Amino acid sequence: MGRFAAIGGGTFEECDPLALRIVRLSGKPVPNILFIGTAASDSTNPLTSCKKSFKRVCPGTVVRKLSILRNNYTETETDELLSWADVIYVSGGNTEFMLREWQKFGLIPKLRKVFEEDSAVLSGMSAGAICWFTDGYTDSDSYLDPEHWSCRLIRPGIDLYEAVFCPHSGTWKRERFDEAISSLPMDAIALEDATAFLYDNGKESFVSADGMHHAWRFRFDGKTHVKEQMC
Repeated sequence: MGRFAAIGGGTFEECDPLALRIVRLSGKPVPNILFIGTAASDSTNPLTSCKKSFKRVCPGTVVRKLSILRNNYTETETDELLSWADVIYVSGGNTEFMLREWQKFGLIPKLRKVFEEDSAVLSGMSAGAICWFTDGYTDSDSYLDPEHWSCRLIRPGIDLYEAVFCPHSGTWKRERFDEAISSLPMDAIALEDATAFLYDNGKESFVSADGMHHAWRFRFDGKTHVKEQMC
């Protein structure tokens, strides 16, 4: 068991209400936030936006970073950062690149351990949400060829929740998600921007930041997927 929050996408500003839900999920009045920006090549821009978002909804919040592309952490330093965190937030960006770097660094089993021990809330947006599921629908090929690409399925390897996950539902060439999951015998979740799926030790919920964006579950009944709007 454990806790995680998957956000479909959007700007940090429009997702402030979802950041507040993550704070509440942590169970701490002012949680420590650890930001992992591997998918965005450890760019400072998402880190800055993340800091501003959590400080808007929870003044006094401290945000630190785990930048595995820019720093040579010892295993002890990495473990200390992960242990310090009440919330671990993973940025959007190139999912496939992120997972490859995590694999080389040895971060995947460490994040899985955080979940299993329920020591922090795992969270993130887009690529930072795909990583928690069995399968995801990624746009990673767009980083290799911006002109000619399509979304495809990917198996992240952390596998905290058995489902196929699609961020940015309804945009960014995601209209063929129904077709992509047709042969997979498991449930699927598709989130529009500014929506989130929250998992708290077996308790599940869906939330829209503004009431205008929606979340969808595709329940596999043994033969086909039945689509249901969740918020």
